[in-house]
Amino acid sequence: MSTSQRAAVVGVGHWHSTYDAAYLALLRELNVSIVGVSDPDPEIVQDRASQFGSEPFEDYRLMLKQTKPGFVIALGRHIDMPDIFRHLVETGIPFLMEKPWGVDDATVRELAELADRRGAWVCAPFMTRYTQWAETAQSMVARNDLGAISHIVFRIIRPTMARYQVWDSPWMLSKEQAGGGALLNLGAHGFDICRFITGEEPSVISATLSNAVHGSEVEDYAHVTLRTPKGVIFHNEVGYTMPTWPRNLTDGERKVAGAKAILRDGADGLRLLGPDRDETIPPQQGYVGGYRRVLIECLARLDAGEPPPITAQDCARAVTLIHDAYRLARLG
Repeated sequence: MSTSQRAAVVGVGHWHSTYDAAYLALLRELNVSIVGVSDPDPEIVQDRASQFGSEPFEDYRLMLKQTKPGFVIALGRHIDMPDIFRHLVETGIPFLMEKPWGVDDATVRELAELADRRGAWVCAPFMTRYTQWAETAQSMVARNDLGAISHIVFRIIRPTMARYQVWDSPWMLSKEQAGGGALLNLGAHGFDICRFITGEEPSVISATLSNAVHGSEVEDYAHVTLRTPKGVIFHNEVGYTMPTWPRNLTDGERKVAGAKAILRDGADGLRLLGPDRDETIPPQQGYVGGYRRVLIECLARLDAGEPPPITAQDCARAVTLIHDAYRLARLG
C-alpha cells in the first residue's frame, strides 16, 4: 500500500464527510484505508467511525500523531479551518481541504502564501473543473473554436438551508462560524470555473445578495457579475432556494456563448449551437468527474511525486473574489 492510500479525515461533522461529496464513502470505494476520523463532537465522530470502520478522535492533532496518515482530507467549520490548515502545513502531510479555508479573504491569502513558502502539498477541491462541460469549454476557448466569448452563465441553486441542520452542520446558518451563505459556499465553484475556462483573472463588477426566503443572517441567494480583461462577462448565480427538499435536487445552468457558437450543458450531454450546426455531444462513456475525480487525481499525483491538481493560490483567488462581491453588495 502506497503512503497516500492511508488517509485520515479531519472535521467529519462537516456535511461533505457523508453527504454530497461524501468523502468517507469515496475513500472506501477507492480502497483507501481510513486510519482515523476526528471531530470535536463525540457523538458525530463515533457515528462516522462506526460507519466506516475507522478509529475516532476528538482531537485531530492527536489523531495525526498516532495514525501517521499519508494523506488528509480536512473539513470542519469554516471558522476553524485556518488553524487546521496551519497545523497540517507544520506536519508536512499532504492534504485536501474543503473551501473556503476561512471566514475572510485576508486569512485565506495568508494561508496560500504560507503553503507556497513551505512547499506544502495542498489541494482545493473545485470539482466543477472535472465536468465534461468545463473541460470541453476550456479546450474550445483555448483553440478559439467558439470565437470571441461574449458571456458565460453558471447557475447552481440548491435546496433549503435546513438541510445543513439535518446533515449535522447547523453552524452553516451562523455568519460568525460559516463566514457567509450561498455565495461563500457555492459561489466559489463559479469564480474558479471562470478562471479555469477563460485563463484570465476576472474582477467583480456587480453583486446582489438576498435572504428573502429563509430570513437567515447569511444570504440564501446571490448574483455576481464578473468581467475578464478581454471583456468576457461571467454570471455567477447561486442559492439555497430550490423548493424540492427533502429531494436533494439542483436547478443549474452552464453555458459559454461565443461569436461562432454556444456550448451548453444539458441532461443528454453538451449542446453545440451555431449558424450551421446544432449538435449534441453525448456524455463520454466511462467519464469520471466531480469529487471522485478530484480524489483520484490527488492520489495519483501524490504517488507520482507531482504537485496538486488545484492549488492554494486557486482557492485564495476564488475566495478573494467572493469577498470582493460581499464588499460591493454591502455598499450598494
